[in-house]
Amino acid sequence: MATVRPAPIEDLESLAASQAADRFADALKQIFIPDQFSVDFILEVAGRAHAHSSRLASSRDYQSALYNPPEAEVFPLCLTGLAGVGKSETIKALRRVLPGPIHAISEHALSEHLLVSHWYSSARGKAGGRQQLADFLGGSSKLNQAKLLIECRRRAIHDGVSALILEELQHANTGAGTAKVTDLLLTVANIGVPTYYVANYSLVHRLKDRNNEDKQRLLSDPRVMLPEPPDSATWREYIQECVAVSNYRIVVDVEMLTIELYRWTFGLKRLVVLLLKQAYLEARQAGRYEIQMQDISRAYLSTSYSVNRADVGKLQELAIQPRPGKKRLDLICPFEIPMRTNVIAFAKRDREERYIQKVYESSRTADERASAASDTSTNLQTTADQPKRQKPRPKPTSKELAANFTALLDSTKKPTNPGE
Repeated sequence: MATVRPAPIEDLESLAASQAADRFADALKQIFIPDQFSVDFILEVAGRAHAHSSRLASSRDYQSALYNPPEAEVFPLCLTGLAGVGKSETIKALRRVLPGPIHAISEHALSEHLLVSHWYSSARGKAGGRQQLADFLGGSSKLNQAKLLIECRRRAIHDGVSALILEELQHANTGAGTAKVTDLLLTVANIGVPTYYVANYSLVHRLKDRNNEDKQRLLSDPRVMLPEPPDSATWREYIQECVAVSNYRIVVDVEMLTIELYRWTFGLKRLVVLLLKQAYLEARQAGRYEIQMQDISRAYLSTSYSVNRADVGKLQELAIQPRPGKKRLDLICPFEIPMRTNVIAFAKRDREERYIQKVYESSRTADERASAASDTSTNLQTTADQPKRQKPRPKPTSKELAANFTALLDSTKKPTNPGE
């Protein structure tokens, strides 16, 4: 139920390039291949919901709580991670797993009533805790915040609510600061139902600057969602699903595509969608309906992807050599969690290969560069017929690099005798 594999898209060729690209991106956004973190998180929330319902239903005071709901407070669980890593998709999968609304008949109730397993809300545009409580009850209300809280407690018990889920807290009353977000979270936590909220790194950094009593309640139980490792089976399966959803319009070797997309997106699936969408536009501009490796490369270097390209470069830099600071808090994990070793190794290997390539390029003569450019042009023309990755140029040895550099110096030396 958590996994989503959309049907392959059809008839893109009959649409204009921009419309086809949007449809392609919409299909890619639907893909959800849960990794172990997502599975564990879903099972944890479902387990806590079951425990809360069992404890509430077995209580002798259940019926009296409907009329006089007890005061209660929980510590919300924070789900955080980089923007685009898949937090919202995990929440969508969680909501698919939790039971849907069902009608029930109770001996205590006079008529049939509806049971719901959870309350979900987007905090976008919320002015504070009072408005959030009113939304849980179905809309606007003239009650003050204290009475709204009592009514929410009673309704949660009556309807069997076992989880409260809040998303998009970074957009809550944009510009009002962290105080409004803190008020909203603490107010919802006072309902007494297990609460979960989703926050990007930047918001969590701001919450860490709050008073100690607020941090104890809001940040004592975080779950950090990291990008999948480049060599993980889940990442490879996700890339294969992207190819399948495209109806095999991506004509690139899967092994190469898996590596290159990770290098250019840092494993952030939102960036994968943006990059492949731009690659499709590049292919259509070239007069083709299939995406080749050269299209993805051009998409990575495009103006549309320039901001994301800079962020990916910064993430790779932080993976190799973390530099805590306040310049890019949106990219730095607010909790002490070590980066996966295979992610670090991938970033280091990529940087080393780029460095060697630059040294090699700088040591070549003008004739060698012109010859290489001619070969590249020829290769791009033949790629349309045979979209296979060429064998990489062997890495030059240190002796070869030294010899090429010496030859370059000799060729550029000025004559010592002006008369010559």
